[in-house]
Amino acid sequence: MPRFQSLTRQLGRAGIGLLCLAAFWFGAGFTSDVRAQTVAAAGREPFRAGETYYGRRQFTEYLAGDLPVIIAAPHGGREKPEDLPDRLKGTFAFDTNTQELAREIAAAFHERTGRHAHVVICRLHRWKVDCNREAEEGAGGHPLALQAWEDFQGFLDRARTAVTNGFGGGLFIDLHGHGHKEQRLELGYLHTPETLARADAELNAAEFVQESSLRGLALKTKAPYAELLRGPRSLGALLEAEGFPCAPSPREPRPVAPYFSGGYNTRRHGRDAGPVGGLQMETNFKGVRDTAESREQFARALVRAVEAWLKEHQGIALPVKAAAGAG
Repeated sequence: MPRFQSLTRQLGRAGIGLLCLAAFWFGAGFTSDVRAQTVAAAGREPFRAGETYYGRRQFTEYLAGDLPVIIAAPHGGREKPEDLPDRLKGTFAFDTNTQELAREIAAAFHERTGRHAHVVICRLHRWKVDCNREAEEGAGGHPLALQAWEDFQGFLDRARTAVTNGFGGGLFIDLHGHGHKEQRLELGYLHTPETLARADAELNAAEFVQESSLRGLALKTKAPYAELLRGPRSLGALLEAEGFPCAPSPREPRPVAPYFSGGYNTRRHGRDAGPVGGLQMETNFKGVRDTAESREQFARALVRAVEAWLKEHQGIALPVKAAAGAG
């Protein structure tokens, strides 16, 4: 495993925003030396792959990468600092073990390629901040929660820029966990079940491409759009070939409710992200998130599926690390 060097970073606000947050730093017991280091480090140097960076008070975490893959885990945080009040409105469900699954996926990418996926984690509980909502709802009007939200989104923006500049395309996965009765992966491309119930010829229409989290890819590929969603080389098909039931996929092309179609992160870092395609991946608990063994097995399967998907649809070949003793 790589040795990650922890270095506190802050992507946030300047001027009046920092002045507003000073009271929270003092209240939390931070020294002036730590505050100065945090502020001075902002934006001064590029992130280095394999190192870990933190937002304000380590509420957010960024494992910097050098692969065309970005994994976000907005709802797996457990921290509940007393000086940060609970949000009063919104959804508060905790996506059990998604933070741990994101870390396992990062390890699996490194194991297979010798390089690093970009991974962004919110370490705060969803009662405190929701990093998959617009800022007003996600932060609940609290300045410190807003700073955490901005750090999380800022890390993702930086990761997306690195992927676009380095590869001209890539894949963003917003990682979640559902509690639905059916034990399947739900791949959300910003389409409702009603939209996915349409025939392939209808789905290929420009209006559905424009609303898709794969919009950038769909506009430049020759493959019919419906093939990207549920064809024989779709991500759903590739994951099913690894033994993990998916919707949409060739087996289940038209999922019915309950089914999560994707939210704020999938719009911002998928649909509106140019050449980087994206989706919300809602993982089932049993056999995917429930045990360390399940997480390891799924992570390795996901890496193989993403590797095949990137080569098929984006023309990007991931490096494969030589096995020990090979050569």
